[in-house]
Amino acid sequence: MRIGCLGAANIAAAALIDPSKVRGGAVLQAIAARDPARARVFAERHGFVRIADDYEALVTAPDIDLVYNALPINLHAEWSIRALEAGKHVLCEKPFAMNSEEAKAVLAAAETSGKRVIEAFHYRYHPGFRQMIDWIQTGKIGSISTIIANFHIGIPFTGSTQIRHMPETGGGAFMDLGCYPLSWALTIMGIVPSRVTAEATLTPRGVDEALRAILVFDGGARAELSACMTVGEPFSANLTVTGSRGEIRFVNPLAPHGGASLSVDTGEHLHTVPLSRISTYTYQLDSVLEALESCEPLPTEGEAVLRPQCTLDAIYEAAGLQHLRFRTAA
Repeated sequence: MRIGCLGAANIAAAALIDPSKVRGGAVLQAIAARDPARARVFAERHGFVRIADDYEALVTAPDIDLVYNALPINLHAEWSIRALEAGKHVLCEKPFAMNSEEAKAVLAAAETSGKRVIEAFHYRYHPGFRQMIDWIQTGKIGSISTIIANFHIGIPFTGSTQIRHMPETGGGAFMDLGCYPLSWALTIMGIVPSRVTAEATLTPRGVDEALRAILVFDGGARAELSACMTVGEPFSANLTVTGSRGEIRFVNPLAPHGGASLSVDTGEHLHTVPLSRISTYTYQLDSVLEALESCEPLPTEGEAVLRPQCTLDAIYEAAGLQHLRFRTAA
């Protein structure tokens, strides 16, 4: 599978480059970046076959099968659509788009083109998360009553290169970090919430520095989610799922390969499972490439993309920050 990379973002090394060197059949065919000099350095460092002149040249190139979209969030929809229209499959970094309307347009383009677009929620492909979902689906903890999840890590403002602090590029703690706890909760529930409340504190640039959201689902289950990027905030990524018969605790479902724990407590028995140290990104790329060959569906495409986008819209609206979901670059 010949892969083209849109953007020379730091995430590309972990999400694409390192896994491609573990799995056979993945060729780093080309890269395009806004800064050609950065693209050249990136290509030489990581072994791309060539450098594309620009984004358009990459997505239309005949020697590309799959486009990995690592651009800022405000460019996700535009360049995913262009890649799909050019006959390429797309693996797009999260969050998938600025808002649900953009997400729907991308999914429509995939339907028209006959190509696939997949959101890069890498955690979903790790055996640890699959084990947790199996426990829930087989009734190990009974009916779910509460989900508590967070992703906190300090992100200092370093100027125009720190897109998480810039409203025009889709910045904000919940967009960049909170999309993970949200995805965990929606994956577990399988439906969108019936009611959403949220409150946020803002940075001087006007994006959410910290945001807490409460989701209530039909049947009464409740999810309490938080994201925080305040400077100095220590890393924390945790998920607790409480049911009528027990509780699951997952420390670091985001990246279990970096150190994590997963246990289920039914009151009568506490069971802890060992977790694979193979990276979530390796599992993701392996699953994506296999699915593109076999035509098997993946858990991070289609409706599974739209649910979090619609809920992100609702969360930002509830926090009085709906305008952040519709900003575009000048």
